[in-house]
Amino acid sequence: AAVPARLWGGRSRCAGHLELLFAGTWGSVCAEGWDPAGARVLCRQLGCGRPRLIPVPCSPAAARASPVVLRQVQCTGQEPTLEHCLLEPGHPSSCPTDR
Repeated sequence: AAVPARLWGGRSRCAGHLELLFAGTWGSVCAEGWDPAGARVLCRQLGCGRPRLIPVPCSPAAARASPVVLRQVQCTGQEPTLEHCLLEPGHPSSCPTDR
């Protein structure tokens, strides 16, 4: 099934905070394994070329933004879209909490 993705809060449609529509809910990705390979797949999916800046997905700001929908992402970087990566739903134990 397709996993729609969006970037919001940035200065263009190719910049901002990553959210995925997962199980009917837009949620943030605070996932173990989110790395340049995942970012390459996301940018390809959005038609945004090569990723330039890959923020830490588990920053406190990311954890606060919206409910976390993925706890693990594993991409090789060759996948055409994110749904071809291994996506594990849930909330990772390593996600920072609001203090």
